[in-house]
Amino acid sequence: MIKRINIYINRLSWQTKLVMSGSSAIFLTFFLFSFLEYHTVSKWMMNREEIALNRTIADISTFYKEKADLLTRRDFENSGGFLRKMNDKDQLIRVYDQTGEILVSDKNGEFSVLEPTPVKIQMNEKVSIEGNEALIARYPIKANNFTATIEIVRQLFNYNKMMGHLFWVMTIFGIIAILFSAISGFFLARQLLKPVRELTRAMKRIKENGFQGRMAVYKQKDEFTDLTNVFNEMMDEIEKSFLQQKQFVEDASHELRTPVSILEGHLSLLNRWGKKDPAILEESLGASLQEITRLKKLIITLLDLTRAENPRMINMEKADIHAILLPLLKNLEVVHPEFHFKMELAPQLPMIAISDQHLEQVLIILIDNSIKYASENKTILISAQQIENGMMISVKDSGIGIGAEHIKKVFNRFYRIDKARSRDSGGTGLGLSIAKQLIRKHNGTISIESNKGVGTMVKVVLPIVFTKDNG
Repeated sequence: MIKRINIYINRLSWQTKLVMSGSSAIFLTFFLFSFLEYHTVSKWMMNREEIALNRTIADISTFYKEKADLLTRRDFENSGGFLRKMNDKDQLIRVYDQTGEILVSDKNGEFSVLEPTPVKIQMNEKVSIEGNEALIARYPIKANNFTATIEIVRQLFNYNKMMGHLFWVMTIFGIIAILFSAISGFFLARQLLKPVRELTRAMKRIKENGFQGRMAVYKQKDEFTDLTNVFNEMMDEIEKSFLQQKQFVEDASHELRTPVSILEGHLSLLNRWGKKDPAILEESLGASLQEITRLKKLIITLLDLTRAENPRMINMEKADIHAILLPLLKNLEVVHPEFHFKMELAPQLPMIAISDQHLEQVLIILIDNSIKYASENKTILISAQQIENGMMISVKDSGIGIGAEHIKKVFNRFYRIDKARSRDSGGTGLGLSIAKQLIRKHNGTISIESNKGVGTMVKVVLPIVFTKDNG
């Protein structure tokens, strides 16, 4: 049974749950308050009834005690006028002896038959007489040669009437409170859940129309405002990622189209003439291998770019520029003996907040670009120095340079200033894009200063790892 109730409650909307929980809380609070108030008032009124009853029986017993042991039956029988003065509405006063014979009685109202009950001590009790509640007080009085009992029967009509009115007032107010709490809870829940409904509608719009939809930010600073900001920021990131993937697919498709077409042409040529003509066979195989090599390089570069864009790639590694640059330049001197690599590094440089692998990859990209676009001057200067906000690494050449209109575009994917020259040199147009992604992921910056026909200098600034030695 409880399981079914839980299932039913879980199927309800949050607005219904809020209304039900608010109404239930108000109802339980009001019920507990009314219950305590009802019983407190009931006890207080009953106590007042008992006090009035005891005061009346005390006055009557004092009247009889004044005659002490001289009281006779005739004295009791002649005291009817006194009892009439002492009596109240809906009250019966009577005196009877040990045998139950009534000596004197005064009745103010309608009373059912009630047998006398002689007692030796004062006694109060609450009884029900034919469905009507009454409060009875008895007190023994010693008379001449016998003992009489004073009995007062006080019907609780006023008490019951008052408690009945109080009960109905509390019930009516309870019903009004429940209705009011349900109505106010409905509008309050509707207002509180308005941002959630807006979020749902925004998600539906995004599902139908794309990633451009956003939620309106509320002026009040509360949890829903934070939720709206987080949702909008998340959608910005998703849209950015989607556009990057779209651009990646478009650019990759564009770049792969040319080598695939060249391969297709040479394979068709081989299929038609290459089997019988050794010259055509050798030329087509050479061109095909060259395009396959270019494809392989392009795929590897694309994978590097994908890794660079991965936010999980950042770690707490640190790199030493001396340990990375010295062996790298020695290897480059072997591969490119016609170039002169000049290095300017301070003897003591702090560690850089980047991994060895990524720092080496960035340096290779920058130096490789300087080699590809070099002029007659084959000198390339690599320097590093500590600045106020980190470590600045620069790669300077005296190559063909970059025009001002191209500087802002060279970091775009697959962008090449001279496409024919870049393809002949084996460039993919992804190197600087990869370098920028790697540097940005490590909270660094990269910039280019260049003059056409003079040369280019690329500056990279990366944060340093602070220790006790470097302050």
